[in-house]
Amino acid sequence: MTCNSIWFCAPCEASRRAEDTAELTTAALRWLAKGGTLAAVVLTSRHNRTHALDALVGALWGRPDVDPVTGELRMRKAGKDEDGQQVWKPGRIPGAYQQMLGARAFRDTIGPAVGYVGMARNPEVTRSEDNGWNPHLNALVFLGGHLEGTPANGRLVYVDEDGNRYFEPGEGSCTFEPPPEDLEAWEDWLREFWQDALRSIDPAYTPTTECERANCKCGGKGHGIKVEIITSPDDEALIKYLTKSDDKPVRSESVAADVETARNAASEVAYTSGKDARSRRSMTPFQFLDRLWAIEREGLDEDEAPGYGTREQNRGWWREWEEAMFGRRAFEMTRGLKRHTDLTEDDEYRFKDLHKAFVAGVVLTGDAHTRVAAAETDYAVIEAVRTEREADVPTLVTDAGGRADHVRVVNADGCAEFTESLSEVMRAKAKVRMTEAEALLRGMERVTCPKCKGAGRLEEYAAVAGGACFSCNGGGWTYGEPDGADDE
Repeated sequence: MTCNSIWFCAPCEASRRAEDTAELTTAALRWLAKGGTLAAVVLTSRHNRTHALDALVGALWGRPDVDPVTGELRMRKAGKDEDGQQVWKPGRIPGAYQQMLGARAFRDTIGPAVGYVGMARNPEVTRSEDNGWNPHLNALVFLGGHLEGTPANGRLVYVDEDGNRYFEPGEGSCTFEPPPEDLEAWEDWLREFWQDALRSIDPAYTPTTECERANCKCGGKGHGIKVEIITSPDDEALIKYLTKSDDKPVRSESVAADVETARNAASEVAYTSGKDARSRRSMTPFQFLDRLWAIEREGLDEDEAPGYGTREQNRGWWREWEEAMFGRRAFEMTRGLKRHTDLTEDDEYRFKDLHKAFVAGVVLTGDAHTRVAAAETDYAVIEAVRTEREADVPTLVTDAGGRADHVRVVNADGCAEFTESLSEVMRAKAKVRMTEAEALLRGMERVTCPKCKGAGRLEEYAAVAGGACFSCNGGGWTYGEPDGADDE
């Protein structure tokens, strides 16, 4: 069973990103075959180490509309249902990306001038030692289309040499090559609008539109937006950018180059958080976990492990990542783009081997999970389930100080119990993380629980919750003052 948690689960992230890449590749190839133009666009904001991730991503692509006084989510009208009853949905405050899509100039003038028909976009987040969080949007923009109506609800039309318009293929073309001056005007408008939108949200996020740094990759245009117009698959600089490679690309025949260009562009947009960051001083969120694994499981010193930051910092950054990205959309195409690129359900690429239906597994109580996590045997439990050795799990739990009856083997009919158990596990994890965060803020350290002496349970209270020690939540440890703190 997969969780489909694309932000926080590496296996699901890999399979979903690969699926999205395949779908976008198909769309890009078909658009190039029609004679259309692509633009690879990167959108970001000014940022530094003092900026919180949640605030940055909210500025870029929106946030929930929360009442600042009550803390409650504001609801907005969303039409009426079949019975005529008012429907409400949670309100959202648009970010710069949503403001751009809704801008009248983008919709009525500057967009039609370059034949805008839609875009695919995907958020990417890295964190550097020097500048903190760096959230940005990778977008693949589809340009050069003859469109009747809006990109969301309209349709492509075929225009012949005399300007006659047809709704069926056969006469003329449904695409055109946007004039260079119109593409330049579109890019200039995009830069100015993006800067103004972020400034209106928070002046601290206002990106630069000029740069005097010698030989800078931005070409003097600033660091808020990067635009690469794909007009030739043989553009070496473009291919190097899309593939993130410093190797000189090998020239190929035009058809093969078209295929490779579209695939590289699609991969850049659709596959993000699993990519390696540029250097040791810049990390993707999953690399926080890689660093923790190297230090805590492989025994590497902090100076030897990949990445940067202490264990506490990496845990804190991961928590911040979870809180900022929970519930947010990842890869998506604007409405109408699939229709314009002739994508159908038959084109959807599914990694069925990785998205298997739930067949069997084990349900652990929150207490059992806490114990195996504290004993560092949780990965052994996962491996036992993966290799269909569910019968070994009760022994692993008892070896960790838990109870065998806190483990239940379930089949497909036990999905409801599984979901309930998962919620309990998440609550237990949240409680531990909250306790750890509060303790670290007070300058406390992890110590053996003084009540149960590290056993995690009290035999004299075996009849109550299996004898679990409430002081340490059954983990055998808690937080206390550092050694020598009281000697001053």
